[in-house]
Amino acid sequence: MTDNRELDVSDRAPQQGELHELFLEQDLRCGNVEEWAASHLLALAARPAGRYVRWAGALVGAALRDGAELLLAVAYRDDLDRPGTTTTALLRSSSGTEECWVPSADRDLEGALAAHRWRPSTVDLQLRLSLPAPSDASLPEGVRLVDLAGPDEVILHHAVHELTCEAFGVASHLEKFMARYVRDPAYDAALWVLGQDRDGLCGAAIGRVRQLPDALVGHVANLVVAPRARGQGLAAAMLAELCQRFAYRGLLLAQLGSHADNPSGASSMYRHLGWVQVSSRTRWQRSA
Repeated sequence: MTDNRELDVSDRAPQQGELHELFLEQDLRCGNVEEWAASHLLALAARPAGRYVRWAGALVGAALRDGAELLLAVAYRDDLDRPGTTTTALLRSSSGTEECWVPSADRDLEGALAAHRWRPSTVDLQLRLSLPAPSDASLPEGVRLVDLAGPDEVILHHAVHELTCEAFGVASHLEKFMARYVRDPAYDAALWVLGQDRDGLCGAAIGRVRQLPDALVGHVANLVVAPRARGQGLAAAMLAELCQRFAYRGLLLAQLGSHADNPSGASSMYRHLGWVQVSSRTRWQRSA
């Protein structure tokens, strides 16, 4: 077991590359195919406030804060005891209402969280589909696909934002939506599948090509259907169309994320369409 005195715990920020490698190591160790911390690390690059644990000069643990969210990664080495010393050093300074995501296979880290009054909440699943994928899904009667590219592109961006807010029953700032889906370097108008009925936009599937730690995939970034158009097979039809577009580009895999307890039953639909779970992560929460 490592002597606690050998651990250097401080707020001295490491290099961005060190953080990326640490979180990537945790993901790969747990078989997590989604490099979930990458976007947070980029956002935190200019203000990497957090708590860092080093042993023998090497970064072995990091706890970074992005608002109430805690990004937590621990590199378990043969020389470090598990699950105790490093995780305890990271969590000891935590306070207030907060949450973090942990690969579900990281039993040691989950045990340490539970010991520090954290409780598991939602589970996020990552699912994959081999391409090309045959599908008999068709658009519901009265629905047609519309192209995003063209003079109405900006108008349609705003319409998809409004549709997303309606579908999920939440208020979301347009600027946040644009930053996530439109100003993303992987933005591609040809990978936006939009469904329209006589009342306007009724569904959207947003795709992009992403290089993940183990594969180049067609990533389904967003899939929404207006309440008035649900239960007619629209989601399955748009998803099939998007996967066809991925396949036309030579991609062999499509990937998406879904909450295990999604009340819409989306996870069941994905499995029925041939999607297979490849990893999961659990949201943990703690209140002061």
